[in-house]
Amino acid sequence: MMVDESTDKIKIKLQELLDERFGDELEFGPIVVRPRYDHDGDHYLDIYIVFHGDQKKLDPRWTLRLYTHLAPIAEELGYSSVVGQSWIEKSEWPEVEEHLKMENVLP
Repeated sequence: MMVDESTDKIKIKLQELLDERFGDELEFGPIVVRPRYDHDGDHYLDIYIVFHGDQKKLDPRWTLRLYTHLAPIAEELGYSSVVGQSWIEKSEWPEVEEHLKMENVLP
Protein backbone atom coordinates (compact mmCIF):
# COMPACT_ATOMS: atom_id res chain seq x y z
CA MET A 1 0.00 0.00 0.00
CA MET A 2 1.47 3.35 -0.99
CA VAL A 3 1.32 6.29 1.37
CA ASP A 4 -1.78 8.36 0.61
CA GLU A 5 -1.04 11.99 -0.29
CA SER A 6 -3.78 13.11 2.11
CA THR A 7 -1.48 12.03 4.94
CA ASP A 8 0.73 15.04 4.17
CA LYS A 9 -1.52 17.08 6.45
CA ILE A 10 -0.64 14.74 9.33
CA LYS A 11 3.08 14.96 8.51
CA ILE A 12 2.99 18.76 8.40
CA LYS A 13 1.18 19.01 11.75
CA LEU A 14 3.52 16.49 13.32
CA GLN A 15 6.61 18.35 12.08
CA GLU A 16 5.18 21.60 13.52
CA LEU A 17 4.57 19.95 16.91
CA LEU A 18 8.05 18.41 16.98
CA ASP A 19 9.74 21.68 16.02
CA GLU A 20 7.71 23.58 18.60
CA ARG A 21 8.51 21.13 21.40
CA PHE A 22 12.13 20.25 20.62
CA GLY A 23 13.47 23.18 18.59
CA ASP A 24 17.14 22.49 17.90
CA GLU A 25 17.49 19.79 20.61
CA LEU A 26 16.70 16.95 18.18
CA GLU A 27 16.51 16.55 14.41
CA PHE A 28 13.50 14.83 12.85
CA GLY A 29 12.94 13.29 9.46
CA PRO A 30 11.87 11.60 7.51
CA ILE A 31 8.38 11.17 8.89
CA VAL A 32 6.38 8.37 7.27
CA VAL A 33 2.61 8.17 7.71
CA ARG A 34 1.32 4.75 6.71
CA PRO A 35 -2.41 4.10 6.13
CA ARG A 36 -3.48 0.66 7.36
CA TYR A 37 -6.60 -1.45 7.92
CA ASP A 38 -7.26 -3.35 11.13
CA HIS A 39 -8.90 -6.78 11.38
CA ASP A 40 -12.36 -5.14 11.40
CA GLY A 41 -11.63 -3.16 8.23
CA ASP A 42 -11.21 0.19 10.01
CA HIS A 43 -8.74 2.56 8.34
CA TYR A 44 -6.03 3.83 10.70
CA LEU A 45 -2.54 5.33 10.57
CA ASP A 46 0.88 4.11 11.66
CA ILE A 47 3.53 6.79 11.99
CA TYR A 48 7.31 6.36 11.76
CA ILE A 49 9.35 9.26 13.14
CA VAL A 50 13.09 9.24 12.50
CA PHE A 51 15.11 11.28 14.98
CA HIS A 52 18.72 12.15 15.56
CA GLY A 53 20.04 13.18 18.95
CA ASP A 54 19.79 12.23 22.61
CA GLN A 55 16.88 9.80 22.95
CA LYS A 56 16.52 10.76 26.62
CA LYS A 57 15.10 14.10 25.44
CA LEU A 58 12.08 12.30 23.95
CA ASP A 59 9.84 12.78 26.98
CA PRO A 60 7.38 9.84 26.85
CA ARG A 61 4.67 11.90 28.58
CA TRP A 62 4.82 14.35 25.68
CA THR A 63 5.23 11.83 22.87
CA LEU A 64 2.25 9.78 24.07
CA ARG A 65 0.07 12.92 24.01
CA LEU A 66 0.80 13.46 20.31
CA TYR A 67 -2.25 11.31 19.62
CA THR A 68 -4.56 13.99 21.04
CA HIS A 69 -3.16 16.52 18.55
CA LEU A 70 -3.23 14.20 15.54
CA ALA A 71 -6.52 12.32 16.09
CA PRO A 72 -8.82 15.17 14.93
CA ILE A 73 -6.84 15.58 11.69
CA ALA A 74 -6.83 11.81 11.11
CA GLU A 75 -10.59 11.66 11.62
CA GLU A 76 -11.10 14.60 9.25
CA LEU A 77 -9.17 12.64 6.62
CA GLY A 78 -11.31 9.53 7.17
CA TYR A 79 -9.03 7.50 9.42
CA SER A 80 -10.50 6.01 12.60
CA SER A 81 -7.35 6.67 14.60
CA VAL A 82 -3.60 7.04 14.81
CA VAL A 83 -2.62 3.69 16.27
CA GLY A 84 1.13 3.41 16.10
CA GLN A 85 4.01 5.78 16.64
CA SER A 86 7.44 4.31 15.99
CA TRP A 87 10.40 6.42 17.05
CA ILE A 88 13.43 5.34 15.04
CA GLU A 89 17.02 6.45 15.61
CA LYS A 90 18.53 7.81 12.41
CA SER A 91 21.25 5.15 12.50
CA GLU A 92 18.53 2.44 12.39
CA TRP A 93 16.51 4.11 9.62
CA PRO A 94 18.21 2.40 6.62
CA GLU A 95 17.10 -1.03 7.87
CA VAL A 96 13.54 0.14 8.59
CA GLU A 97 13.41 2.01 5.29
CA GLU A 98 14.41 -1.14 3.40
CA HIS A 99 11.68 -3.09 5.19
CA LEU A 100 9.07 -0.45 4.28
CA LYS A 101 10.21 -0.52 0.66
CA MET A 102 9.78 -4.29 0.59
CA GLU A 103 6.19 -3.77 1.81
CA ASN A 104 5.63 -1.14 -0.92
CA VAL A 105 5.09 1.57 1.68
CA LEU A 106 7.98 3.62 0.27
CA PRO A 107 9.04 3.94 -3.35
